[in-house]
Amino acid sequence: MSDLQLRQRQILNLFERVAQPLTPKPDIIFELPEFVFPPDSVSAFRPPADGLNIPELELVKTVPRGRLFSTFHPGHREAAYALVRIFKNAPTVADMLNLAAHPDIRDQVNEHIFVFALSAALIQRRDARSLRIPPIWEIFPGKFFETRVRSEAQTTVQQQLKQPAKAEPIIIDRNFAATDRVVENKLSYFREDLGINSHHWHWHLIFPVEATADIVNPPDRRGELFYYMHQQILARRLVVSYFGSYDAERIANGLARVTSYHDWDQPILEAYFPKLTTANGAIHWASRPSGLVLKDINIPDEGTELGIEFQIHNLELWRTRILHAIHKGSVVKGNGQVIQLDDKTGTNTLGELIEASQWSADKLFYGDLHNFGHIAMCYIHDPDRSHSENMGVMGDSVTAMRDPIFYRWHKFIDSLFQQFKATLSPYTAQQLTLEGITLNSVEVRRNQPPASGLTAPKNLIITGWQESVVELDRGLDFSSLTPVQARVTHLQHEDFTYRIQVTNSTKTSQDVVLRIFLTPIKDQAGRTFSFREQRLLMIELDKFVTRITPGANVIRRKSDESSVTIPFEQTFRDLETAAPAVPIAPGGVPTNLPTDKRTNFCGCGWPDHFLVPRGVPNPGMPFTLFVMATSWKEDRVNETTTATGGDDTKKLCRNAASYCGILDDKYPDKRPMGFPFDRPPDKSITSLAKFIDKSANMTTTDIRIQFENRVLHRFPQ
Repeated sequence: MSDLQLRQRQILNLFERVAQPLTPKPDIIFELPEFVFPPDSVSAFRPPADGLNIPELELVKTVPRGRLFSTFHPGHREAAYALVRIFKNAPTVADMLNLAAHPDIRDQVNEHIFVFALSAALIQRRDARSLRIPPIWEIFPGKFFETRVRSEAQTTVQQQLKQPAKAEPIIIDRNFAATDRVVENKLSYFREDLGINSHHWHWHLIFPVEATADIVNPPDRRGELFYYMHQQILARRLVVSYFGSYDAERIANGLARVTSYHDWDQPILEAYFPKLTTANGAIHWASRPSGLVLKDINIPDEGTELGIEFQIHNLELWRTRILHAIHKGSVVKGNGQVIQLDDKTGTNTLGELIEASQWSADKLFYGDLHNFGHIAMCYIHDPDRSHSENMGVMGDSVTAMRDPIFYRWHKFIDSLFQQFKATLSPYTAQQLTLEGITLNSVEVRRNQPPASGLTAPKNLIITGWQESVVELDRGLDFSSLTPVQARVTHLQHEDFTYRIQVTNSTKTSQDVVLRIFLTPIKDQAGRTFSFREQRLLMIELDKFVTRITPGANVIRRKSDESSVTIPFEQTFRDLETAAPAVPIAPGGVPTNLPTDKRTNFCGCGWPDHFLVPRGVPNPGMPFTLFVMATSWKEDRVNETTTATGGDDTKKLCRNAASYCGILDDKYPDKRPMGFPFDRPPDKSITSLAKFIDKSANMTTTDIRIQFENRVLHRFPQ
């Protein structure tokens, strides 16, 4: 076993059954200090020659083991980042993993903080980029699957002890813990999807709020990424809200557009009952009945729960100050320095202000609006812990997107950004055109089985279901000698290919960026969207660089190459048997390797199976596909930035760059995120057709997304 393989196995071992004491696998050795384990006591632990220093853990342990952990709670974050710092400061990856295995850390630190901190350190350390983190749903299945799944898993294990046999996977209903008697619950396949919630967890993992320079370099355009990633979630959720269900009842009673939650004196009518538990089923995530109103939070420090106190009027005060800054066009730092909210950096400055990261212009004055909104809602049911209730799912980035109120809260947050965007001038014709490049047409074609001999229909995308098997036994709080699996049914689409016809009327080859968006044409009542509405529903599907030679060109791009998405994550078992991740060679991805071994996805990215909305049955839901060409020479950040984004000579892992940026590198596009739809257009532009009318470098086509209520088989090309 190579050193790299050993490190990968150590990581998987550390993440197994984190609520239980560490049990090293037979072929894994951790080098722990001699004073902890004598050399002859446990064969898997071996003392290092020069000892291993155990750092001070008092701050880390302020959140006791067995308690829920909130990524939005300031005290919880402080404890978590203290452990991240400890891991990051270890001289080598081997030292870090040995330190993580120490009983004072692995077996005594809060298990949620342990996973957060070790995951964050592995992602941020450049010397760990070839190592992979197992999927968060297999580490903490209790954050994804309702309590009954744990009970069924325990029954499966007991049956295996009595009569060993291959156990059938536990079936997870596609609606997870909900019924469709409540209209909102018809969207639980979206809100509770494993990949979507994992994406949100990973994003907040790689873009920490309070991490200092010894943990992470200032991420490029982090505040703007906060805006854009969540804006795209909203755009996708809005489309799903309109067309998320395919039956006649949905058409008749179509879900209303997600409304902003900005009147905090009004009750929250949406209820949410997560049915999630952790730590032997004893710690439950609280439910939120319909009709609760935000209250002042006054939770005492009880030893089992870090205290937190703030008044709801602080949210109102912070909102007022942020709105004042937006309409004044500037923010003021604590030292009096004025920062203009211009069209280049304004969105980023505002994002750092609203999420209140360590890069906020003045956190004391402008407050912590986004994070404390999450806190207010996750404790709404018991704001002073009079009933000793745990927090709700809005308190954890792993679970927050399950709750319908997440989307209303982020609709409010997005409204602040949209008010700023409305202060900017509409894009000029010069900013929107590209001389010499004409996009003649775009179409999509379904990929077909190689032996089918059929002609793929044009401009039709088929969606349906996919059944994926996930491992549960590595995250259960009881041991199992045999695999315990669950079969999850989630949305999927058939693979398809874009075919874009481009004419280059210049005499030289041009490198261009092709930007692909998808938008619905009509709402659930059949009313055509205005362009001002439609631009907020634009879903980015892809963004890539290609070379256009003089004359006619045909550009083909596969759907699974999207800069937005990543594949379904590999299981514990996959990672145990897979070869270590391969660094990308200078000049691009090594083509002689299987696709899943070409690069180590760092885990951040929209799930590939949700690239497109679900649509409706035959004849399908009409959408408009939009493509725009811009100059790569003008858009690229520096000379080393490649067509795939970032400097490939440095990269050992790949995120979905559009939503997640590039680790340790500049965001690979100078344009504002969401360009050209991030700003309101000129008042004379009332439709998408008028928007593209005088720009030869833009084109659209109408497509249909047809949902078929069956399990799909994808045919990649």
